[in-house]
Amino acid sequence: MQKIPQEYEWILSKPIAHRGLHDDVIPENSSVAFEAAIAAGCSIEIDVQLTKDRVAVVFHDDILQRVTGFKKRLTRMKFAEVQKLRLNGTEYGIPTFKDFLEQIDGRTPILIEIKKNRGSKGIEQIVLDILKDYKGEFAIQSFHPYAIRNVHKIDPSIYCGLLSSKMTEQEKVWRIQKAAVKNARLFFMAKPDFISFEINSFPNRRIAGFREELKMPILGWTIKTKEDIERAREFCDGIIFENIGNLVRNIGGFFAQEPFGGEAEERS
Repeated sequence: MQKIPQEYEWILSKPIAHRGLHDDVIPENSSVAFEAAIAAGCSIEIDVQLTKDRVAVVFHDDILQRVTGFKKRLTRMKFAEVQKLRLNGTEYGIPTFKDFLEQIDGRTPILIEIKKNRGSKGIEQIVLDILKDYKGEFAIQSFHPYAIRNVHKIDPSIYCGLLSSKMTEQEKVWRIQKAAVKNARLFFMAKPDFISFEINSFPNRRIAGFREELKMPILGWTIKTKEDIERAREFCDGIIFENIGNLVRNIGGFFAQEPFGGEAEERS
């Protein structure tokens, strides 16, 4: 594996909590999930996309329904409307990217997924403008190779990863997006520093070639079971995982030392 710049060693040396450290009680991409990840000694992966009035918010799905119960596309709503919604019926709302950075304040590294969807034009510049004065550790990743290319054009020094997976014919994605995602086929156009590959898509000869021949670091996502962590041990250099109980039962063994504290164990 190629040498990773020292400031980005956390990508492989710490477990990365997918959308914060959440479970059936703590909602994903919520302020409380971020605090739980910090308390457990984890880095944090988040998703950033734009509202209709181009406010960068931390939220994963294109459609709000699964998490908020509101059946509408996030990019078609103004932030004032989004701000009223609650995550999984809790008191927690959808945070802005700025608010998220203020909350984390450099206390743990963050892996930022840039969502390229309808209404996302120019999102790379918006995200980097917000990050300009942030003092904490971060890296960026995206399924869309153009997003990675655009980030590198704005700031070549930012460490970037290409998200990828196998894809079925039934999945409804844009043609270019499908070509970009499937087996990281547009790797050479994106020129990423690392690959994040879906754990259930291993083994994969193309990704193995990136790892073995190009010495490219490989992250496995999303680790949810003991079987996932066993697969990650064989094919990956770092991991993105979900669930507090999973952290306690399975994740520690992937690293030289147990990365989580007593607070996580109490919630298992």
